[in-house]
Amino acid sequence: MTKLDFRHISSVIDDYDVFLFDLWGVVVEGNQIYPGVVDNINKILKQQKKVFFVTNAPRNTFSLFTKINSWGINATKEMIISSGEVAIDMILESDKRFGIKNPIVYHLGQESNDLMDGLQTPTSTNINEANILLLTLYRDEEKNLNLDEFDDLLKTAVKRNMVSICANPDLGIRQQGIQRYCAGYFAAKIKQFGGEVIFTGKPYIEIYHKVLTQLPNIALERILMIGDTFYTDILGASKVGINSALVLTGNATKFHNQYHTIEEKMYHLEIAATEQGVMPNFVIQLTVD
Repeated sequence: MTKLDFRHISSVIDDYDVFLFDLWGVVVEGNQIYPGVVDNINKILKQQKKVFFVTNAPRNTFSLFTKINSWGINATKEMIISSGEVAIDMILESDKRFGIKNPIVYHLGQESNDLMDGLQTPTSTNINEANILLLTLYRDEEKNLNLDEFDDLLKTAVKRNMVSICANPDLGIRQQGIQRYCAGYFAAKIKQFGGEVIFTGKPYIEIYHKVLTQLPNIALERILMIGDTFYTDILGASKVGINSALVLTGNATKFHNQYHTIEEKMYHLEIAATEQGVMPNFVIQLTVD
């Protein structure tokens, strides 16, 4: 079994020119900012390192820019690479990508989701009139939660051979102790029903290419992806050949939270990485104790 190193962010800053940060599970959990993370990111920015926020958030750049800056991070819009914006790129290029000259989008998501705001692309609330299904839906765990309520609609999309775009490949995240089922969970149902899904976020390479095309003169080993999830952040980094570091927060806690010493935590993260089939370069501490 491969042994993982445990490092503090301050000890690796000089080893990299570019830092890619996941957001939820790395910077925040729910609306709670992890202690010390914002200060550490701002320190990296002050050292003239390139920073990007690579997130499986099905939101547009402006809303994410507003949120990230509200946390105290000195971000610019150019630093934000979201799965939502990748999905919009695909819709706007639907003729070239899918052979759909006149896209009509059925958006299955929260009423508050702003991803389609400002676009000229027609939408429909009738699944039978649309030719593209945009999936941004999530549901939070509650007593009477029915995770099958959209099955008929998803089966209709499969039957009509619609292009299904999932703007958040995450299966789920923890939000202040509550399980959230993300769009990736419902996309898995489409595949279960015999359909195909195009995923726009991590671990799929297109979201990473939006970053890498901006960095033509930087060696891949000088780029570090920092995330909390093996099957998105760490796997995606491995696919495109950059380094990765797993934080101790977010989704990573389910593998080590019941243990107390760092030695125990590292041992069980090594087991988890082996079982997941993807190994970060090291485990990193962004927070303060």
